[in-house]
Amino acid sequence: MNPLPANTNLKSILTYIEEATKWGVRNRALFAVRQNLRLKDISDLLVSDVLNPDMTIRRFYIAEDGEKFVLNDEVRGELYRYLISRFSVSEDSIESIQIDELDIPLFPTQKSDSFTPNTLAQHYTHQDKLISEHFQPPKRLSKATKTKANIPGR
Repeated sequence: MNPLPANTNLKSILTYIEEATKWGVRNRALFAVRQNLRLKDISDLLVSDVLNPDMTIRRFYIAEDGEKFVLNDEVRGELYRYLISRFSVSEDSIESIQIDELDIPLFPTQKSDSFTPNTLAQHYTHQDKLISEHFQPPKRLSKATKTKANIPGR
């Protein structure tokens, strides 16, 4: 995981992610989930993996290899927000998500039902680059670089 840009809070980054891309709400949830889970676990997530039987967001996720991960309050909030958007349900409750929608991948892509771990790694790399470019000030050219750029024939 790449470090967050210096002096930038997580809320600003999440807002930027949501506003900057077509899949903003999904990408925002993906970014939040990455704070707690491994890539291979994220790519395999089903909707039912993050929901309790009473349709609340789970506090823990147990991977296929038995590894237990805590889903902190921020991540659970982002998952709740994402599920509301994904399934177009009331903001008051995600209880109206249909039973047949529980066993589908949590994070679909434009081309397939879910990410592969490799594609997800590429997605995060691209997302991290966009975040860094947006939040870091532009680099200034040194005098030597400016001089070389102005020399004819180079």
